[in-house]
Amino acid sequence: MKQAILQCENLYKNFGKKEILKNVSFEIERGDILGFIGPNGAGKTTTIKLILGLQSITKGKVKINGYDIEKQFEKAIEKVGAIVENPDLYMYLTGYENLQLMANLYKKIDKKRIDEVVKLVKLENRINDKVSKYSLGMRQRLRNSTSNTS
Repeated sequence: MKQAILQCENLYKNFGKKEILKNVSFEIERGDILGFIGPNGAGKTTTIKLILGLQSITKGKVKINGYDIEKQFEKAIEKVGAIVENPDLYMYLTGYENLQLMANLYKKIDKKRIDEVVKLVKLENRINDKVSKYSLGMRQRLRNSTSNTS
């Protein structure tokens, strides 16, 4: 019988009263490959951060090679390597304000072009929210859109 190298049992993550993850469970055995697929804001990056001990778990357990990530962190993480992407944007500004700042670096980029880019990357409903409220996927789309403004 194979031993799971990663176990996630009934993971929950709340930010204040907002429930981000609810009852996420899975196991990975040696040689398995797992891909996280889902829409922006579904909790993919949050799940990865919980596994790596980068965010606290509201409820549930993560075990790596049999070691509990919260109780035996050093042992659990000693053979783990990961890169979690973090686009470079001003988190305290809105998406639109970030685009305006980038547009100011170039000539001939007007409000009309910024609005076209916002529509292109499908952020119309959230462009006036602070970037700190965006999911990782939304931040990536916003960051990538800055190359489309010029």
